[in-house]
Amino acid sequence: MEQRKKEAQAKVEMLEARLKKWGIDLEKFRAEADKTKGKAKAKLGREVTALRTQLNEAQKKLEELKKTGDAASGELKIGIEKAFAKLRKGLRQG
Repeated sequence: MEQRKKEAQAKVEMLEARLKKWGIDLEKFRAEADKTKGKAKAKLGREVTALRTQLNEAQKKLEELKKTGDAASGELKIGIEKAFAKLRKGLRQG
């Protein structure tokens, strides 16, 4: 039981670190997008907004996971995995 708790804590810490890095990457992307002009700037601005929304959703799911601890339901775990996958895909495309 204690081992499961440690593994869950390690996974949460890894996810938190990944979200923090993605947040930094997103801010760098936003800064570069701000340097563009016209239609490109508008398009990149929309992408940044969409990625920020996805990042916030992933952070929200992670907070839910932290609150429930290692007793998190399968549905919540699936939700956070989907949120992370969607965010990762968006960041790679950006």
